[in-house]
Amino acid sequence: MIKKASFPAIIISIFIAASFGVISIGHVLSNKPLLFLNYKESYGLDYADFFKASENIINGQSPYDVSTNRYVTTPIPAIANTVFIPLGFDNARILFYFLIPLSLAFGYQLITSMFGFSKIDKDPILTAGLAALLFGYPFYFLLQRENIDGWVFLFLCLGLYWLQNPKKEWASGLFFSLAIVFKVYPMLIVLPILLSKKWRLVFWIGLWLVLWGSITLFWFSDFQTALSSRSQSLFRFDENGSLVATISLISILINSLGISNVVSLVNLSPIITVLIYGILLSLVIFTDYKLDKVNKLETSSFVMYFPFMLALPLIVYHYSFIICLALIPTMCHLWGVSEDRLQRMSIFAISTGIGMTQWQAIATYSLTENMLSHAIPGLGLLLIMAGIAFFKIYTLRLTQRIMS
Repeated sequence: MIKKASFPAIIISIFIAASFGVISIGHVLSNKPLLFLNYKESYGLDYADFFKASENIINGQSPYDVSTNRYVTTPIPAIANTVFIPLGFDNARILFYFLIPLSLAFGYQLITSMFGFSKIDKDPILTAGLAALLFGYPFYFLLQRENIDGWVFLFLCLGLYWLQNPKKEWASGLFFSLAIVFKVYPMLIVLPILLSKKWRLVFWIGLWLVLWGSITLFWFSDFQTALSSRSQSLFRFDENGSLVATISLISILINSLGISNVVSLVNLSPIITVLIYGILLSLVIFTDYKLDKVNKLETSSFVMYFPFMLALPLIVYHYSFIICLALIPTMCHLWGVSEDRLQRMSIFAISTGIGMTQWQAIATYSLTENMLSHAIPGLGLLLIMAGIAFFKIYTLRLTQRIMS
Protein backbone atom coordinates (compact mmCIF):
# COMPACT_ATOMS: atom_id res chain seq x y z
CA MET A 1 0.00 0.00 0.00
CA ILE A 2 0.98 3.64 -0.51
CA LYS A 3 3.16 4.85 2.36
CA LYS A 4 2.68 8.59 1.86
CA ALA A 5 1.20 9.98 5.10
CA SER A 6 -1.19 12.30 3.29
CA PHE A 7 -2.84 9.41 1.38
CA PRO A 8 -6.02 9.33 3.56
CA ALA A 9 -6.45 13.10 3.14
CA ILE A 10 -6.15 12.77 -0.63
CA ILE A 11 -8.71 9.94 -0.66
CA ILE A 12 -11.14 11.93 1.51
CA SER A 13 -10.88 15.09 -0.59
CA ILE A 14 -11.35 13.14 -3.84
CA PHE A 15 -14.32 11.26 -2.37
CA ILE A 16 -16.05 14.46 -1.22
CA ALA A 17 -15.35 16.40 -4.42
CA ALA A 18 -16.29 13.46 -6.67
CA SER A 19 -19.59 12.86 -4.84
CA PHE A 20 -20.35 16.58 -5.19
CA GLY A 21 -19.65 16.35 -8.91
CA VAL A 22 -21.77 13.24 -9.45
CA ILE A 23 -24.73 14.76 -7.60
CA SER A 24 -24.39 18.00 -9.59
CA ILE A 25 -24.31 16.11 -12.90
CA GLY A 26 -27.37 14.14 -11.81
CA HIS A 27 -29.26 17.39 -11.24
CA VAL A 28 -28.22 18.74 -14.64
CA LEU A 29 -29.35 15.57 -16.43
CA SER A 30 -32.63 15.41 -14.50
CA ASN A 31 -33.30 19.15 -14.98
CA LYS A 32 -34.08 19.43 -11.26
CA PRO A 33 -33.07 22.45 -9.16
CA LEU A 34 -29.85 21.87 -7.25
CA LEU A 35 -30.50 22.46 -3.53
CA PHE A 36 -27.63 22.23 -1.06
CA LEU A 37 -29.65 23.41 1.94
CA ASN A 38 -33.19 23.26 3.22
CA TYR A 39 -34.37 26.74 2.32
CA LYS A 40 -37.48 26.40 4.47
CA GLU A 41 -35.19 27.45 7.34
CA SER A 42 -34.08 31.07 7.35
CA TYR A 43 -30.44 32.07 7.63
CA GLY A 44 -29.15 32.75 11.11
CA LEU A 45 -32.02 30.84 12.72
CA ASP A 46 -29.90 29.52 15.59
CA TYR A 47 -27.90 32.70 16.08
CA ALA A 48 -31.14 34.66 16.47
CA ASP A 49 -31.86 32.57 19.57
CA PHE A 50 -28.38 33.17 20.97
CA PHE A 51 -28.69 36.88 20.29
CA LYS A 52 -32.05 37.08 22.06
CA ALA A 53 -30.66 35.09 25.00
CA SER A 54 -27.77 37.57 25.24
CA GLU A 55 -30.18 40.51 25.17
CA ASN A 56 -32.13 38.92 28.01
CA ILE A 57 -28.99 38.63 30.13
CA ILE A 58 -28.13 42.30 29.57
CA ASN A 59 -31.70 43.22 30.56
CA GLY A 60 -31.50 41.14 33.74
CA GLN A 61 -33.74 38.36 32.43
CA SER A 62 -33.22 34.63 32.00
CA PRO A 63 -31.53 33.63 28.73
CA TYR A 64 -34.19 30.91 28.44
CA ASP A 65 -37.07 33.40 28.19
CA VAL A 66 -36.91 33.15 24.40
CA SER A 67 -40.28 32.90 22.67
CA THR A 68 -39.12 30.09 20.39
CA ASN A 69 -37.91 27.97 23.36
CA ARG A 70 -34.97 26.92 21.20
CA TYR A 71 -32.07 28.13 23.39
CA VAL A 72 -31.07 24.89 25.10
CA THR A 73 -27.35 25.16 25.83
CA THR A 74 -25.78 26.52 29.02
CA PRO A 75 -25.87 30.32 29.62
CA ILE A 76 -22.11 30.69 28.95
CA PRO A 77 -22.41 31.07 25.12
CA ALA A 78 -25.10 33.71 25.60
CA ILE A 79 -22.86 35.54 28.09
CA ALA A 80 -19.93 35.40 25.64
CA ASN A 81 -22.18 36.70 22.86
CA THR A 82 -23.13 39.82 24.84
CA VAL A 83 -20.05 41.56 23.37
CA PHE A 84 -21.84 41.56 20.00
CA ILE A 85 -25.11 43.09 21.29
CA PRO A 86 -24.06 46.75 20.75
CA LEU A 87 -23.63 45.98 17.02
CA GLY A 88 -27.31 45.13 16.59
CA PHE A 89 -28.60 41.80 15.31
CA ASP A 90 -27.96 42.30 11.58
CA ASN A 91 -24.33 43.38 12.01
CA ALA A 92 -23.64 40.81 14.74
CA ARG A 93 -25.05 38.02 12.58
CA ILE A 94 -22.81 38.98 9.66
CA LEU A 95 -19.73 39.11 11.91
CA PHE A 96 -20.59 35.76 13.51
CA TYR A 97 -21.14 34.31 10.01
CA PHE A 98 -17.57 35.13 8.95
CA LEU A 99 -16.08 34.00 12.25
CA ILE A 100 -17.36 30.44 11.65
CA PRO A 101 -14.94 29.56 8.79
CA LEU A 102 -12.11 31.30 10.63
CA SER A 103 -12.68 29.19 13.75
CA LEU A 104 -12.78 26.00 11.67
CA ALA A 105 -9.68 26.89 9.64
CA PHE A 106 -7.67 27.81 12.74
CA GLY A 107 -8.74 24.67 14.61
CA TYR A 108 -7.96 22.41 11.65
CA GLN A 109 -4.53 24.03 11.23
CA LEU A 110 -3.83 23.44 14.93
CA ILE A 111 -4.72 19.73 14.69
CA THR A 112 -2.53 19.36 11.60
CA SER A 113 0.42 21.08 13.29
CA MET A 114 0.34 18.65 16.24
CA PHE A 115 1.58 15.68 14.22
CA GLY A 116 4.74 17.23 12.76
CA PHE A 117 4.03 16.43 9.10
CA SER A 118 6.62 17.20 6.46
CA LYS A 119 5.70 19.94 3.99
CA ILE A 120 5.11 17.40 1.24
CA ASP A 121 2.39 15.82 3.38
CA LYS A 122 1.13 18.92 5.19
CA ASP A 123 0.02 20.77 2.05
CA PRO A 124 -2.30 17.98 0.79
CA ILE A 125 -3.72 17.55 4.31
CA LEU A 126 -4.55 21.25 4.56
CA THR A 127 -5.99 21.16 1.04
CA ALA A 128 -8.17 18.18 2.01
CA GLY A 129 -9.63 20.20 4.88
CA LEU A 130 -10.42 23.05 2.48
CA ALA A 131 -12.06 20.61 0.05
CA ALA A 132 -14.16 19.14 2.86
CA LEU A 133 -15.44 22.64 3.63
CA LEU A 134 -16.06 23.78 0.06
CA PHE A 135 -17.71 20.55 -1.17
CA GLY A 136 -19.19 19.27 2.11
CA TYR A 137 -22.76 19.74 3.32
CA PRO A 138 -22.16 20.22 7.11
CA PHE A 139 -20.14 23.41 6.54
CA TYR A 140 -22.87 25.17 4.55
CA PHE A 141 -25.54 23.89 6.92
CA LEU A 142 -23.54 25.34 9.83
CA LEU A 143 -23.22 28.67 8.00
CA GLN A 144 -26.93 28.71 7.27
CA ARG A 145 -27.98 28.08 10.85
CA GLU A 146 -25.03 29.97 12.40
CA ASN A 147 -24.74 27.56 15.28
CA ILE A 148 -21.78 27.41 17.69
CA ASP A 149 -20.35 24.03 16.65
CA GLY A 150 -17.52 25.83 14.85
CA TRP A 151 -16.44 27.29 18.20
CA VAL A 152 -16.75 23.88 19.86
CA PHE A 153 -14.46 22.50 17.15
CA LEU A 154 -11.92 25.27 17.84
CA PHE A 155 -12.08 24.82 21.63
CA LEU A 156 -11.47 21.06 21.33
CA CYS A 157 -8.50 21.67 19.03
CA LEU A 158 -7.08 24.30 21.40
CA GLY A 159 -7.54 21.92 24.32
CA LEU A 160 -5.58 19.24 22.47
CA TYR A 161 -2.93 21.74 21.42
CA TRP A 162 -2.20 22.83 25.02
CA LEU A 163 -2.48 19.20 26.16
CA GLN A 164 0.93 18.64 24.58
CA ASN A 165 2.52 21.07 27.05
CA PRO A 166 2.67 19.52 30.56
CA LYS A 167 2.93 22.98 32.15
CA LYS A 168 -0.21 24.31 30.44
CA GLU A 169 -2.87 22.03 31.91
CA TRP A 170 -4.79 25.12 33.02
CA ALA A 171 -5.08 26.30 29.39
CA SER A 172 -6.00 22.85 28.10
CA GLY A 173 -8.58 22.50 30.86
CA LEU A 174 -9.97 25.96 30.08
CA PHE A 175 -10.67 25.17 26.43
CA PHE A 176 -12.01 21.68 27.11
CA SER A 177 -14.35 23.16 29.72
CA LEU A 178 -15.51 25.83 27.26
CA ALA A 179 -16.28 23.12 24.68
CA ILE A 180 -18.33 21.28 27.32
CA VAL A 181 -20.35 24.32 28.43
CA PHE A 182 -20.96 25.42 24.84
CA LYS A 183 -22.29 21.98 23.86
CA VAL A 184 -22.57 19.15 26.40
CA TYR A 185 -21.39 16.34 24.09
CA PRO A 186 -17.63 17.21 24.37
CA MET A 187 -17.80 15.88 27.95
CA LEU A 188 -16.69 12.55 26.44
CA ILE A 189 -13.16 13.96 26.04
CA VAL A 190 -12.75 13.37 29.78
CA LEU A 191 -12.65 9.59 29.14
CA PRO A 192 -9.23 9.42 27.41
CA ILE A 193 -7.93 12.01 29.88
CA LEU A 194 -8.88 9.71 32.75
CA LEU A 195 -7.46 6.66 30.97
CA SER A 196 -4.12 8.43 30.48
CA LYS A 197 -4.13 9.41 34.19
CA LYS A 198 -3.73 13.13 33.53
CA TRP A 199 -5.04 14.03 36.97
CA ARG A 200 -3.87 17.64 36.90
CA LEU A 201 -5.81 18.20 33.69
CA VAL A 202 -8.88 16.55 35.22
CA PHE A 203 -8.51 18.92 38.17
CA TRP A 204 -8.33 21.99 35.90
CA ILE A 205 -11.32 20.92 33.80
CA GLY A 206 -13.31 20.39 36.98
CA LEU A 207 -12.19 23.72 38.43
CA TRP A 208 -13.15 25.65 35.29
CA LEU A 209 -16.52 23.87 35.14
CA VAL A 210 -17.18 24.78 38.79
CA LEU A 211 -16.36 28.41 37.92
CA TRP A 212 -18.74 28.45 34.91
CA GLY A 213 -21.38 26.72 37.04
CA SER A 214 -21.09 29.22 39.89
CA ILE A 215 -21.42 32.14 37.49
CA THR A 216 -24.67 30.76 36.07
CA LEU A 217 -26.09 28.84 39.05
CA PHE A 218 -29.24 30.97 39.33
CA TRP A 219 -30.28 29.86 35.79
CA PHE A 220 -29.73 26.16 36.46
CA SER A 221 -33.43 25.28 36.88
CA ASP A 222 -34.25 27.13 33.64
CA PHE A 223 -31.50 25.16 31.89
CA GLN A 224 -32.95 21.87 33.18
CA THR A 225 -36.42 22.84 31.99
CA ALA A 226 -35.09 23.77 28.53
CA LEU A 227 -33.22 20.46 28.19
CA SER A 228 -36.28 18.52 29.31
CA SER A 229 -38.43 20.32 26.77
CA ARG A 230 -35.87 19.68 24.01
CA SER A 231 -35.71 15.95 24.82
CA GLN A 232 -39.47 15.75 24.20
CA SER A 233 -39.30 17.51 20.84
CA LEU A 234 -40.54 15.78 17.72
CA PHE A 235 -38.14 13.22 16.24
CA ARG A 236 -37.16 13.74 12.59
CA PHE A 237 -35.26 11.79 9.94
CA ASP A 238 -34.28 14.65 7.64
CA GLU A 239 -31.02 16.43 8.46
CA ASN A 240 -30.55 14.07 11.43
CA GLY A 241 -27.36 12.00 11.66
CA SER A 242 -27.95 10.42 15.07
CA LEU A 243 -27.37 6.72 15.50
CA VAL A 244 -31.07 6.19 16.29
CA ALA A 245 -32.14 7.89 13.04
CA THR A 246 -29.54 5.95 11.07
CA ILE A 247 -30.56 2.57 12.52
CA SER A 248 -34.23 3.40 11.90
CA LEU A 249 -33.58 4.31 8.26
CA ILE A 250 -31.58 1.10 7.81
CA SER A 251 -34.62 -0.74 9.21
CA ILE A 252 -36.80 0.94 6.60
CA LEU A 253 -34.35 -0.16 3.88
CA ILE A 254 -34.44 -3.74 5.18
CA ASN A 255 -38.20 -3.66 5.05
CA SER A 256 -38.20 -2.33 1.49
CA LEU A 257 -36.14 -5.37 0.50
CA GLY A 258 -38.74 -7.63 2.09
CA ILE A 259 -36.30 -9.05 4.64
CA SER A 260 -38.06 -8.09 7.87
CA ASN A 261 -41.01 -6.24 9.40
CA VAL A 262 -40.04 -2.56 9.68
CA VAL A 263 -42.39 -1.81 12.58
CA SER A 264 -40.66 -4.15 14.99
CA LEU A 265 -37.20 -3.06 13.89
CA VAL A 266 -37.98 0.66 14.12
CA ASN A 267 -39.44 0.19 17.60
CA LEU A 268 -36.27 -1.60 18.62
CA SER A 269 -33.98 1.07 17.10
CA PRO A 270 -33.27 2.87 20.42
CA ILE A 271 -32.27 -0.42 22.07
CA ILE A 272 -30.16 -1.47 19.07
CA THR A 273 -28.53 1.97 19.10
CA VAL A 274 -27.55 1.76 22.77
CA LEU A 275 -26.14 -1.75 22.25
CA ILE A 276 -24.06 -0.78 19.20
CA TYR A 277 -22.82 2.44 20.81
CA GLY A 278 -22.09 0.73 24.13
CA ILE A 279 -20.17 -2.14 22.52
CA LEU A 280 -18.07 0.07 20.23
CA LEU A 281 -17.24 2.64 22.91
CA SER A 282 -16.48 -0.08 25.48
CA LEU A 283 -14.05 -1.72 23.06
CA VAL A 284 -12.26 1.60 22.50
CA ILE A 285 -12.08 2.33 26.24
CA PHE A 286 -10.82 -1.18 27.03
CA THR A 287 -8.10 -1.12 24.36
CA ASP A 288 -6.96 2.37 25.36
CA TYR A 289 -6.76 1.23 28.98
CA LYS A 290 -4.55 -1.66 27.93
CA LEU A 291 -2.47 0.36 25.46
CA ASP A 292 -1.82 3.17 27.95
CA LYS A 293 -0.04 0.67 30.20
CA VAL A 294 2.51 0.15 27.39
CA ASN A 295 2.69 3.58 25.76
CA LYS A 296 1.02 6.77 26.90
CA LEU A 297 -1.98 7.71 24.76
CA GLU A 298 -0.99 10.14 22.03
CA THR A 299 -3.04 12.95 20.43
CA SER A 300 -4.58 10.62 17.84
CA SER A 301 -6.19 8.55 20.60
CA PHE A 302 -7.93 11.63 22.02
CA VAL A 303 -9.23 12.73 18.60
CA MET A 304 -10.70 9.29 17.96
CA TYR A 305 -13.27 9.95 20.69
CA PHE A 306 -14.72 12.87 18.69
CA PRO A 307 -17.16 10.80 16.56
CA PHE A 308 -18.47 9.07 19.68
CA MET A 309 -19.45 12.51 21.02
CA LEU A 310 -21.98 12.94 18.21
CA ALA A 311 -23.82 9.64 17.89
CA LEU A 312 -26.06 9.24 20.91
CA PRO A 313 -28.64 12.10 21.10
CA LEU A 314 -31.97 11.52 19.35
CA ILE A 315 -31.37 14.47 17.04
CA VAL A 316 -27.88 15.27 15.75
CA TYR A 317 -28.11 17.84 12.98
CA HIS A 318 -25.63 17.22 10.20
CA TYR A 319 -23.77 20.48 10.84
CA SER A 320 -22.33 18.84 13.99
CA PHE A 321 -20.40 16.48 11.69
CA ILE A 322 -17.98 19.33 11.06
CA ILE A 323 -16.23 17.90 14.16
CA CYS A 324 -15.21 14.87 12.05
CA LEU A 325 -12.76 17.04 10.07
CA ALA A 326 -10.34 16.77 13.00
CA LEU A 327 -9.98 13.10 12.05
CA ILE A 328 -8.41 13.87 8.65
CA PRO A 329 -4.88 14.76 9.91
CA THR A 330 -5.30 12.08 12.60
CA MET A 331 -5.82 9.36 9.99
CA CYS A 332 -2.87 10.69 8.00
CA HIS A 333 -0.64 10.42 11.07
CA LEU A 334 -1.78 6.86 11.76
CA TRP A 335 -1.32 5.92 8.11
CA GLY A 336 2.25 7.19 8.25
CA VAL A 337 3.17 5.23 11.39
CA SER A 338 1.21 2.03 10.64
CA GLU A 339 2.92 -0.79 8.78
CA ASP A 340 0.35 -3.57 9.08
CA ARG A 341 -2.05 -4.12 6.17
CA LEU A 342 -5.17 -4.57 8.34
CA GLN A 343 -4.39 -1.40 10.26
CA ARG A 344 -4.24 0.53 7.01
CA MET A 345 -7.42 -1.10 5.72
CA SER A 346 -9.25 0.08 8.84
CA ILE A 347 -7.79 3.59 8.38
CA PHE A 348 -9.06 3.51 4.78
CA ALA A 349 -12.54 2.52 6.06
CA ILE A 350 -12.51 5.34 8.61
CA SER A 351 -11.44 7.79 5.89
CA THR A 352 -14.36 6.65 3.73
CA GLY A 353 -16.66 7.24 6.69
CA ILE A 354 -15.26 10.77 7.13
CA GLY A 355 -16.08 11.50 3.49
CA MET A 356 -19.62 10.14 3.96
CA THR A 357 -20.27 12.42 6.97
CA GLN A 358 -19.73 15.41 4.66
CA TRP A 359 -22.13 14.03 2.02
CA GLN A 360 -24.54 16.44 0.30
CA ALA A 361 -27.66 14.94 1.89
CA ILE A 362 -30.13 17.66 0.89
CA ALA A 363 -28.87 17.75 -2.72
CA THR A 364 -29.13 13.95 -2.91
CA TYR A 365 -32.65 14.02 -1.49
CA SER A 366 -33.78 16.76 -3.89
CA LEU A 367 -32.46 14.59 -6.72
CA THR A 368 -33.73 11.15 -5.63
CA GLU A 369 -36.65 12.12 -3.33
CA ASN A 370 -35.57 9.17 -1.18
CA MET A 371 -35.40 9.67 2.60
CA LEU A 372 -32.48 7.23 2.78
CA SER A 373 -30.36 10.05 1.34
CA HIS A 374 -30.44 11.63 4.80
CA ALA A 375 -28.91 8.49 6.31
CA ILE A 376 -25.61 8.67 4.36
CA PRO A 377 -23.81 11.03 6.83
CA GLY A 378 -25.05 8.92 9.77
CA LEU A 379 -23.84 5.72 8.05
CA GLY A 380 -20.47 7.42 7.64
CA LEU A 381 -20.38 8.16 11.37
CA LEU A 382 -21.22 4.52 12.16
CA LEU A 383 -18.45 3.37 9.80
CA ILE A 384 -15.96 5.68 11.54
CA MET A 385 -16.89 4.33 14.98
CA ALA A 386 -16.68 0.70 13.86
CA GLY A 387 -13.38 1.36 12.06
CA ILE A 388 -11.86 3.02 15.13
CA ALA A 389 -12.94 0.12 17.36
CA PHE A 390 -11.40 -2.41 14.97
CA PHE A 391 -8.19 -0.37 14.61
CA LYS A 392 -7.82 -0.16 18.39
CA ILE A 393 -8.44 -3.87 18.96
CA TYR A 394 -6.09 -4.93 16.21
CA THR A 395 -3.39 -2.49 17.39
CA LEU A 396 -3.68 -3.96 20.90
CA ARG A 397 -3.29 -7.45 19.45
CA LEU A 398 -0.19 -6.43 17.51
CA THR A 399 1.29 -4.76 20.60
CA GLN A 400 0.70 -7.85 22.76
CA ARG A 401 2.24 -10.04 20.05
CA ILE A 402 5.38 -7.86 19.92
CA MET A 403 5.71 -7.84 23.71
CA SER A 404 5.37 -11.61 23.95
